Amino acid sequence: MPEAALEIHPDVRSDDLVEITSHIASDNAAAADDVYNAITELFPKLASQPLMGTEYSPLRRTLRGIRMFVVTEYPNYLIYYRPLPDNTGVRILYVMHAARDAATFAKQHRRQ
Repeated sequence: MPEAALEIHPDVRSDDLVEITSHIASDNAAAADDVYNAITELFPKLASQPLMGTEYSPLRRTLRGIRMFVVTEYPNYLIYYRPLPDNTGVRILYVMHAARDAATFAKQHRRQ
């Protein structure tokens, strides 16, 4: 069986994860590293099991087909991703704090 494909939108690493870790690091640098590691360690797991997350049911069509997974160790953080064709992997689209409005964020930061 071929290895699951993992695609990560460039803004996830350059914007989402930087914003999350910078915010946490302002209080606790070690905690920021822990959160970063917990999030990024889930990426290959999601790629190998693309239907593992919950299907996101948005009102906006641009978000249809996107799934959401709660970061187990830090449930305030969510990973939004799209399974690749034939569930051969995933494309990570967004990582954000659960308090954010995902639909509004996605509208402002269109990622496919």
